[in-house]
Amino acid sequence: MKRLLPLVVLLAACTPLPSKSPDDLHGVDWQRATVTAEFCGVEGPVTLAEGAAKARSTTWGEVGLWLDSRKPVWFGDVDADGRDEAALSMGCGTASSQLAFGFVVVRAANGKLDIIGEISTTTMRDDAPHVPLLTEAQFEKGAITVKELWYRPADANCCPTGASLTRWWLRDGTLKADPAVQVS
Repeated sequence: MKRLLPLVVLLAACTPLPSKSPDDLHGVDWQRATVTAEFCGVEGPVTLAEGAAKARSTTWGEVGLWLDSRKPVWFGDVDADGRDEAALSMGCGTASSQLAFGFVVVRAANGKLDIIGEISTTTMRDDAPHVPLLTEAQFEKGAITVKELWYRPADANCCPTGASLTRWWLRDGTLKADPAVQVS
């Protein structure tokens, strides 16, 4: 056994450890990623477990965060470096209601996830029966366009009838929104 121990230690030292964040974001386990959730009033990073986490919101107190189960991650190259960035589709709420939705946009940098910024809803009517939803993150050089589904006063919770597109530009390392354009 004494002769085997140095060999085991030597082999372990020569075996590369898996990177926490590969250069290709398509290989990241997003169900366990560490992200931000400022769109929900959460300060500081939150680590997901099976795509969800609990956190403290400065706006609503204790909240739940979750990855969208329909399409949790959208990919594209917003910074034109030839590598995809990722936009994580996230929700925030309590047991009784959905409170906010957003995209957390990240890139791989030096083996870690680097948060570029967050995309939040821009259209909220005071008379709406539900908070707006975000869908469809479309990447292009220097920008990400998202579709926002919003509720008119007569809409049921299932079915928003309003839709807007908002283009978020990557400027000086952060995401800045143009005014939303209503499409329905």
